Amino acid sequence: MERIGWLLLACAVAYGCALAVPLLGWWSRGRLRNPAGWCAAVGALACPLLIPADLVVFRAASAFVSTDVVFKMVDFLRHHRREWDGLVAREYCRFLIPFPVLSIVYPDHKRRLARPDCPWPHIVRILGGTAGVAAGIVLVRTLAANAIFRSSPALDHALRLVIFVPTIEAISRVLHGIERLAGFDTTPIIRNAFLSRTVSEFWRRYNGRMHDWYDRNVFRPSGGRRAPTRAVGLVFLVSGLHHELMFAIATSGFTGYQLAFFLAQAPAVLASGRLERVARRGGIAGKILAHGVTILFLSVTSVLFFHGVSQVFPSILANGSPLP
Repeated sequence: MERIGWLLLACAVAYGCALAVPLLGWWSRGRLRNPAGWCAAVGALACPLLIPADLVVFRAASAFVSTDVVFKMVDFLRHHRREWDGLVAREYCRFLIPFPVLSIVYPDHKRRLARPDCPWPHIVRILGGTAGVAAGIVLVRTLAANAIFRSSPALDHALRLVIFVPTIEAISRVLHGIERLAGFDTTPIIRNAFLSRTVSEFWRRYNGRMHDWYDRNVFRPSGGRRAPTRAVGLVFLVSGLHHELMFAIATSGFTGYQLAFFLAQAPAVLASGRLERVARRGGIAGKILAHGVTILFLSVTSVLFFHGVSQVFPSILANGSPLP
């Protein structure tokens, strides 16, 4: 219970920092200055540090909550830079509600179904997704004790990817089913990312809600399609710095691997147009080639990403990370 208490404290402080923003707006008679909002965002992002360093998983959970809060704060403040009144403050507080999950672009959280869906497909989706998540956990634990995989880091990593991808897809399906049953007009967070033929398509499919946030708050303001090299580079720089910071807070140490992983994606995304043309013009062989190149690239570079994951969840890799 003490560990849960630390997590609840960190989450409460993060939301406290977020709720300070409308209070500052009222205090300044509706003219909120940008530094006040940014200070509140930095405070919310640092809240996992309130949890003792040895509680790595709880720090990671708190970092996820802080990310949701801070990304909502940044997106909302872009829409309402200075002028705040009671209506704006109420909209802001509703936006902070952490459901639907990672609905971090205003006003996407307000989308409702015109009429309720038939519940049974969503119930089946939730049950099937829950079974998929349970199967993934069992497989990871089973393989952790297997001597064959312990003797081959490359084989261990490849098999963990095979388990990881459908498991997070299953989590996405569970969340989507719950959201639709609650009447929200949402799409799955992850949409069959394993079907991606290019790295660019993978990042659009992997986390559509985060993709929308980066598109509106980083990609477009930095030039978008008019300056794709700069815009794409900044997107992955910001994402890499954010992941590096959150993993560093969770594990109490900077490695640079998260930043390296995301920076490596930028040139691959910029080259995705050529690979997509190969897939379109090359028939079945071209599609297979594009898909294979994408899988190979992501499999190799994901070693960097899984180093941090294995520090938070040591059982995710039988041998631990091969990186120092």
